[in-house]
Amino acid sequence: MASQRTSTDGETRLLAATRESVILHGVRRTTANDIAERAGISRMTFYRRAGSVENAVLATLTEEFRAATATLRSSSPGGTGRERLVHFAVDSVRVFATSPLLASIAERDPEFLIPYVTDRFGTSQQLVLEEITALLDAGLTDGSISARAGTATLVLLSLQGVAISSKVLLKNHSFDEALNELGIMLDSYLHHGTTP
Repeated sequence: MASQRTSTDGETRLLAATRESVILHGVRRTTANDIAERAGISRMTFYRRAGSVENAVLATLTEEFRAATATLRSSSPGGTGRERLVHFAVDSVRVFATSPLLASIAERDPEFLIPYVTDRFGTSQQLVLEEITALLDAGLTDGSISARAGTATLVLLSLQGVAISSKVLLKNHSFDEALNELGIMLDSYLHHGTTP
């Protein structure tokens, strides 16, 4: 049991060190040496645990999304499935758009994110998609949502689009307004076809 705890502690330190380094330097300028020093481990131990800097960054992104999704789930105000999904959607965009980790990557290494926008969903996106799907199911059960086969994916892509554009929205001082519109749009879309 002690070795399990040590392993978990080591993993936590490694992810925290990777996060710090990427926020400060971006992905391309983050090195195995820098992460290892911050985590208090040897370079060899870093490679044994993470395999590569890219793997460490991806694991850190996944943990960022996992923690944020869990926090948003636990802070849900309740209500119908539709109300909870709209709340989750708007708040998740706010959290991810203001994440120092994602902001650093988007600013310094946007190409790192391109495959997850144009080619495939990563583990982080799958976590959000699973939460959206669970809330859609809750809304279908309580009758507050009208959904079809592609609804969960479309909701995810809508959130992703606003989050990716958040830098422009923040510069134009229209971020909060855009999130309000996103909530109205999703509420109307998910409500369409349900009985009042």
